[in-house]
Amino acid sequence: MPSPRFLRLGAIGTLAALAAGCVAVPGDPYYDAGGYYPSPAPAVTVYERPGVIYSQPVYVPPPRPVWRDRDDWRERQWRDARERERREAERHREADRREADRRRDAERREADRRQAERQREWDRRREQDQRAERPNRGNQPVPGRRYAPTPDWR
Repeated sequence: MPSPRFLRLGAIGTLAALAAGCVAVPGDPYYDAGGYYPSPAPAVTVYERPGVIYSQPVYVPPPRPVWRDRDDWRERQWRDARERERREAERHREADRREADRRRDAERREADRRQAERQREWDRRREQDQRAERPNRGNQPVPGRRYAPTPDWR
């Protein structure tokens, strides 16, 4: 004899199937008459594949007109000429910039050379003045001055 546990599970499963609508009770007019709305056409098999009606059309672009090729050539020539002019102008600007840098560097070197020459002249005159003030003292500090002269190591 089956155990009460299995009987209870079977009863619950049967009730669940009936409630879900998976099992039709015999004599139900909905299922016997083909539904509430009768269909005029016979039933269609669900698993039948539809046949191919037509294929995808292939797009073929129209040929380009001949005058378009000449316009393309003219546009390309025009673009190339503009690009050459732009490169030439850039090359001239770069050459002018380098020349200006070269001139500025030469002026800076000349100014540094003149400054060094003035400094040497100033140092020479200062040394002559110091020798005139203290002819026999050598490298001794001058009284009344706050600094001692430093020897010229150049």
